[in-house]
Amino acid sequence: MENLAMKKFLEIVKDRANEFFNGKISTPAPLEDERIIEIIQQALRKKQGVHVIFSNKSFTGDIVKYDQERRQLIVKNFKKSMSTIIRISEIQKISLVPNNIRIAQQKGEV
Repeated sequence: MENLAMKKFLEIVKDRANEFFNGKISTPAPLEDERIIEIIQQALRKKQGVHVIFSNKSFTGDIVKYDQERRQLIVKNFKKSMSTIIRISEIQKISLVPNNIRIAQQKGEV
């Protein structure tokens, strides 16, 4: 199992090195962007919170604004004390947050 994980890791490193040395920039597949936008729109429709992993960081909160022209989100945490601007191109993963997690974070339990 470890050999398979190491092999996959080395393949990724090799691909990234080739992209770097050949001047090619890795871009996410359009399907990934479409899926991210679909989840954003679903969160806005349901008025549900999101957990976003981007640029080796993560943020959980409500979407305040989705700017389609600039392709970015403004997300405010559940306690409304902090917000962040996230570019769609930087999003690695996004998921809807269950309502019980929102309630727990608003109370400060999590």
